[in-house]
Amino acid sequence: MRRALPLLIVWVGAATAAQASPEICQDAIVAGAARYTQATAKAVAACRQHHVADCAADARTAAKIARAGTRLQEAIGQRCCGVDRVCGTGDDEALGAIGWGAGFCPNLDSGDCNALIGGIQGIAPCLACIARSGVDNLTGLAPAPPPAGDAVLRCAAAVAKESGRLAATTSKVLATCWAAREAGKHSNACPVPGDGRAGPTIAAAEARATAAMCKACGGADRACGGPDDLTPALLGSPPSCPAVSVPGGAACGGPIVTLTDLVACAVCLAGHVAECADHAAVPQFVAYPPECAAPPGTCSPGVECVSAADCPAGYACLDNGSGSTRYCVGPICGGDGECTGGAVCQQYCTFEGCGARRCVCPGFGCGEAEVCIDDGGLACRELCTEDADCPPPVGVCVNSTFGSGLCINSTPCH
Repeated sequence: MRRALPLLIVWVGAATAAQASPEICQDAIVAGAARYTQATAKAVAACRQHHVADCAADARTAAKIARAGTRLQEAIGQRCCGVDRVCGTGDDEALGAIGWGAGFCPNLDSGDCNALIGGIQGIAPCLACIARSGVDNLTGLAPAPPPAGDAVLRCAAAVAKESGRLAATTSKVLATCWAAREAGKHSNACPVPGDGRAGPTIAAAEARATAAMCKACGGADRACGGPDDLTPALLGSPPSCPAVSVPGGAACGGPIVTLTDLVACAVCLAGHVAECADHAAVPQFVAYPPECAAPPGTCSPGVECVSAADCPAGYACLDNGSGSTRYCVGPICGGDGECTGGAVCQQYCTFEGCGARRCVCPGFGCGEAEVCIDDGGLACRELCTEDADCPPPVGVCVNSTFGSGLCINSTPCH
């Protein structure tokens, strides 16, 4: 028995290593992303049911979401990052082999979820950003600000509970559908035609959510459309539903005047959230739907970005570390001809230092060891740690004792 034990250990380790493959990695990404979406939707819904004014700042909710994020990163690391299960060490699955060769996060709506992805370790933050941004879209539908009567509070809690539950259920059904495709049981897009079950299951979940919200908010007849319905105005709902769409399905935008409008918006947003978060996780099967991200922007020379939606496709709106300057940054490049959207190939410098040349919008380029910063006007300033690092005639390093010194000399960014 003592001699057999080492052989058993070697055999198990070899089997584990042999099982690693792009397909297993893809399965882990899809399943992990779905679990994160479900956990986040449930956590935020639970917070909203307790009528917390700001769920984004709620410590309990933040802890639940953080744990879900850790589980997502660990799940991907265990199945995508080689024998050592540590991402970024050289034995990871190649991004192109698992459908992530585009090198950037596909964003959600007009948000800020298109960070550059240079390795497996960037996938989990991308998917978490999209799911969390989507779930946040649900939070403003029925905030029920105090003071509010019991009926209004019950209604607001129902809208929170049912919209969150619907998003979680849709996510779970979609993950099951894609798992069946990965296993060779069908070759369709999910949910429709999918595995033949996903579409009807989601439709049934939408009907249940609609009925539950109407029952809680519809007055004595417990139905939407009656004269005793609670109004969206009583709940503090926004005047209109966000102008987004379910991929391949309904458009959500429109005024929210009646309870029927509010319930329809909640159902539509839950579908948008779940399906976009799901589709971001399966680039090996489907292209990211245009309904999930605003059309990409183009470079306007010398114009800073507000979010990723202002940037060309494949570019992220990044802060250079100053907290005051954001501009579009794209992939590593060797020359201007490799850049799209009107960008040029420039050395990319931040307050952490200078890296490889990247595609950036014109108007933000500087020389080596210089950073383009907006401190009342865009200017190139050289990074420094002491006065000796700065060129004459001024030769003064400002803020050197804080580890982010800049020479007082400046030239226009180009």
